[in-house]
Amino acid sequence: MIRWRLREIAEPERWNIKKLSEKTGLAYKSVYAIWKDTARRVDLDTLDKLASILNVQPGDLFAYIQQCPIKEFGSQENHEVI
Repeated sequence: MIRWRLREIAEPERWNIKKLSEKTGLAYKSVYAIWKDTARRVDLDTLDKLASILNVQPGDLFAYIQQCPIKEFGSQENHEVI
């Protein structure tokens, strides 16, 4: 599973959804979906704009969470890989 890290990267630098939307020219809804980790498809141009404004590599904007095999009682453990 992949999750977005936009919020954890942007907030310490005092960015919010509105400011990112305005500075990148991206639609507020698009930035909101990435910020809230609900976006499932994103254009490369969107990744490029966000990475450029935040001074990070595009890959820094998301993390892969490796799901472990099902353990007893049907529970799964998630382990984040950055």
